Amino acid sequence: MLNKNFILTASLAMAVATSLATQQAVADLTNGASSSNQSLLISAPLLFDGTQFLTGQAVLIQDGKITQVAPLNEIQANDARQINMSTGTILPGFIDMHTHHILNAVPPLRMLEHGVTTARDLGGPTKLVTIKKPYQLRQLISGPILSKQNGYPNNVFPGSGIDVKNPANARAIVDSLVAKGASVIAVSLEAGGEPGAPWMLHDPIPADNWPVLSDDELSAVMDQAHNVQHVRVVAYLGNEAAAQRALSFGIDEWAHMPCDLLSTDVITTAVAQNVAIDGTIDTEAECAGVHENAVAFLGAGGQLFYATDMGHPDIPHGIDAQEIHMELHAGMHSGMTFPVAIIKALVSATSGAGQYLGLAPLGQIVPGAPADLIMIDSDPRVNFKELEYPQLVIKNGLVVIQRAKGE
Repeated sequence: MLNKNFILTASLAMAVATSLATQQAVADLTNGASSSNQSLLISAPLLFDGTQFLTGQAVLIQDGKITQVAPLNEIQANDARQINMSTGTILPGFIDMHTHHILNAVPPLRMLEHGVTTARDLGGPTKLVTIKKPYQLRQLISGPILSKQNGYPNNVFPGSGIDVKNPANARAIVDSLVAKGASVIAVSLEAGGEPGAPWMLHDPIPADNWPVLSDDELSAVMDQAHNVQHVRVVAYLGNEAAAQRALSFGIDEWAHMPCDLLSTDVITTAVAQNVAIDGTIDTEAECAGVHENAVAFLGAGGQLFYATDMGHPDIPHGIDAQEIHMELHAGMHSGMTFPVAIIKALVSATSGAGQYLGLAPLGQIVPGAPADLIMIDSDPRVNFKELEYPQLVIKNGLVVIQRAKGE
């Protein structure tokens, strides 16, 4: 019998937030966060602060933090290095909520140079990758995905999962992963069979009806993660049956927008239970129901995050402009106006993700926020592709890359 006692309560939500906030300080140290002693003043005609577009604003950065956001002529910083663009937009660095950059050896410097300043790896080693620079890619990890022998993901993507033997073993794995730095626990409810899904495109395709965690094992994972370690659980799933099972166990987040078309009842229940979904719409573009599910989920008020599943060969090693584009269209098809839909899509990659992770004001351009910024030579509401090639990337107040106009 499915246990429905693991739905996240208000008190547990506070515990999760507290745990994640504590892990922020640990992550900053682990990831080599550093700051610059030199002040930096940047300006452009447009600024997206993580929630809204503003005009005529400049940003002052000191000691790795944003210290002032105001019109350029109102900021007194005579000793600051200035970078002023006559065209373009300043935005927060992007937060990618679902990558596999560690397992697939995506160079973190490449990710930074193309606008991703925070990446959450949801399935792979627990050892972080670093670069020999004074700045680092900000990383959060789940470690390997909890699954069954011969099941997903190891049957398709070897090395990204860990086999669970029984409920006691499931609890021990959760404890071990959190001790190694995991801020979320990933589980597989993926039994295969969804046409168009990236995990169904390999040759040869594994047999249908892949083994998945038992009810007792999933119950043990949920109890240990929520009530002992105070971390969220994210599930890999692709169809109606797996989604219903995730809802019954109170799983907090889905690693993908499901591939198969979901019923209205499942969508509305997911929204009512505050389930967050990592979009990966571009990755799953060939799935039969992914776009319709995104439309229905956004229309019902669901929390959809920018996530790319980076590591797949068709996904850029940095910002994926097509993911923003597809999320925008899903929002508009759900009934939003263009201005509302594009802001919602950008929020999902910046301030919304930072808040959900317990790392706010990460993802915002406000005083006190980490100075993770990008500048592009256009208006992102008009030209999405420019997001993939920022002219300037700043991480913790340090310039990662500055490209000449037109590069």
